[in-house]
Amino acid sequence: MRGRKETLFIPYRTTNTVIEYEPDRRIAWQTTFLGGRVGGRIWRYELEPAPGDPAGTLVRETWDVSQDKQKRMITSGSLPQKTADGMRATLDRIAKLVEG
Repeated sequence: MRGRKETLFIPYRTTNTVIEYEPDRRIAWQTTFLGGRVGGRIWRYELEPAPGDPAGTLVRETWDVSQDKQKRMITSGSLPQKTADGMRATLDRIAKLVEG
C-alpha cells in the first residue's frame, strides 16, 4: 500500500506493508522507504471491548521500532515525545469521530 507524501528535510514517499490483520481486533503495517533501505517501524492498532461498557471499544495504538533500520536515531531526541503526542492526537480524533 502506498504511503502518504512526507517531508522531513526533502519530500519522500513511504511504502506500507500490512503484516498483521485480524478483523475487528488488530491491524499492523510496516513503513519503509527508499526500497526498504530506510525505515521498518511497525504501527499497530488493537481493538478490545471496553471494560465496563458492553457497547464500547478500547483502541490501542503502538509504535514498534525494534526492526527499524534507524532505531537508534528515532529513539533519541524529541522524536519519541513527538510521536507519542501525535498518537494521542490521532486517538482523540478517532474518539471524536465515533462518539459524535
